[in-house]
Amino acid sequence: MDLFRQLKPPNDKDPGNPRDPRGLRRNPLIWVVVIGAIVLYAQADGSLFGNLDDAQRQAVHLTDVGGPFTLTDHHGRAVTEQDFRGSHMLIYFGYTYCPDICPTELMVMSRAMDMLGEEGKKVEPIFITVDPARDTVDWLADFMPNFHPRLTGLTGSEAEIANVASAYKVYFKKGEEGEAADDYPVDHTDIIYLMGPDGGFLEHFQRGQRPAEIAQLIGQHL
Repeated sequence: MDLFRQLKPPNDKDPGNPRDPRGLRRNPLIWVVVIGAIVLYAQADGSLFGNLDDAQRQAVHLTDVGGPFTLTDHHGRAVTEQDFRGSHMLIYFGYTYCPDICPTELMVMSRAMDMLGEEGKKVEPIFITVDPARDTVDWLADFMPNFHPRLTGLTGSEAEIANVASAYKVYFKKGEEGEAADDYPVDHTDIIYLMGPDGGFLEHFQRGQRPAEIAQLIGQHL
């Protein structure tokens, strides 16, 4: 369900219009709703999106996830998977124009990182866009500070994003355009990946898992 549908204003030029993705993120009401959803989700023991039991989480054994990539971070620097060797990587694929799920999951990641305390310094939180046409370096530079201070945003060419998505078994597909050419959704895999210091896959977290649960599972690998 779209958490923001009820916030739709009477005209399309209002900065809070959910059909205007640029205005959507600039409207403080949106972030209030997102943060409120996370609070409710934590208080309800994760029931907002539904909890997965251990058997369900282990049903998908993604041992072949990961691989080489060349991308550009939100500071404009070229990076590869080798730049993160020696640290665990906590990776989420999404896009900044996502109205609800992506910012919520990034908040969950950020909270889990905070819960790790000093141990969290061994983990590099990473956001990889599946929408490079809109998620440019400059755009990511404005977006990343909304979350964890150590969160790295990565973008690249369409081919580079396709390659890293393939390596991580991430599905994504551009949806139909709205009234403007840059107004469209992107369907994508909604999983947070934990990779080891050698780049090998360790764990995955699905939507609905609480920050405390994620932090605890990450801690078992540190």
